[in-house]
Amino acid sequence: MSQHNIKKTKYCLYAYQSQRGTTIVEAIVAIFVLSFGVLALMLAQITAVNTSINAANQSEVTRAVQNYIEEMRSHPGLEIVEREDANGTKIQYIAKVYSQYATNNTNTCSNKLDIHLVNAGLNSCTISPDGQITVRWGGQSLGNNDVSDEFSYSLIAGQS
Repeated sequence: MSQHNIKKTKYCLYAYQSQRGTTIVEAIVAIFVLSFGVLALMLAQITAVNTSINAANQSEVTRAVQNYIEEMRSHPGLEIVEREDANGTKIQYIAKVYSQYATNNTNTCSNKLDIHLVNAGLNSCTISPDGQITVRWGGQSLGNNDVSDEFSYSLIAGQS
C-alpha cells in the first residue's frame, strides 16, 4: 500500500470515528422541533374549529330571533293608549302590543324561535311583553367549565 493511500485511510477512519453519534442527536433534536411545530398547528386547528362553531351559533341565534321578530311585527296586538301632552290635552293613539308572544319559559321560547345550536346549550330565552327577545347560550368551548363562554343576543320588535 502506498504512503498516500495509508494517510487517506487513516483520515477516513478518523473522520468516521469523530462523527459517531451526531446523527442520532440531530435526529432527536429535529423530531423535538417538529413535534412542537405539529402541536402549534393542532392548537391553531382547535382554535379555528371553536371560532367556527361560535360563529355558526351566533348566526343561528341571530337568524332565529330576527325571523321571529318579523313574525311579531306582522301580527302585533293593537291597543288604544291615552296620554296627556304638555298642555294637559288627552291624546289617544293606537299602539302595538306584543304581550301575546311573551314567555319566560326557556323551552317554550326555544321552540317558538326554532333554535338549533352546535355543541352548545341554551341557558335562557325570554320574550318580554314589550317585544324584546333575549337569548343566552354557552358551553361550546372545549373547556366547558369556562364561565366567559356565555354569549347573548337581544332584539326589540320596534328595532331593526
